[in-house]
Amino acid sequence: MAGVKRASDGQTSAPKRSRPSKEQDIFARDQLEAMEKDDLVAHILKLQTQIHSTAQLPPSPPATPGLSEEEIQRKASKARDMMQKGIKSQMKWKPSCKTGGARFSYAGVVASTEVFLKLFRLGSDWKKKQLQFEPTDFQDTTGTDISASIRYGHLNITGKNVTVRWDPKDLTFTVTGSYGL
Repeated sequence: MAGVKRASDGQTSAPKRSRPSKEQDIFARDQLEAMEKDDLVAHILKLQTQIHSTAQLPPSPPATPGLSEEEIQRKASKARDMMQKGIKSQMKWKPSCKTGGARFSYAGVVASTEVFLKLFRLGSDWKKKQLQFEPTDFQDTTGTDISASIRYGHLNITGKNVTVRWDPKDLTFTVTGSYGL
């Protein structure tokens, strides 16, 4: 029967509140005011040591140290394949494709700086944060032909430049450019 509510049995229970465990040491204001002075001081000292110990933890290294040349090559190849698929998946027909003004943007993450350098065939002394390639140079450098098939033709990377931005802190890169007929 649509639109008819189920009758209440009259015994509704309020949701149970979860009490904080002793390991969490989370107290309400009134609980803190009701504490003995010695307990309150012990609680403050415990919180201070917890804050101090977490502040002194060394940050975890974002890069994977000690990758072999084979692992670097394998990870660069995988990143190249993912980049190609990511850019190709964005290449859809739009009216701006007629003029070559449709834009793509791909963001990727790599395991280390060495993988990024291998991906774009850069020397180990390269320290900049941005690259610019001509579309043909980009496809030659990455070793991939990025194009998408549409009903009566193919969409290719066009425009003056394909820009690659590199963030060495987060080990991320962004590839932007335009595509069209």
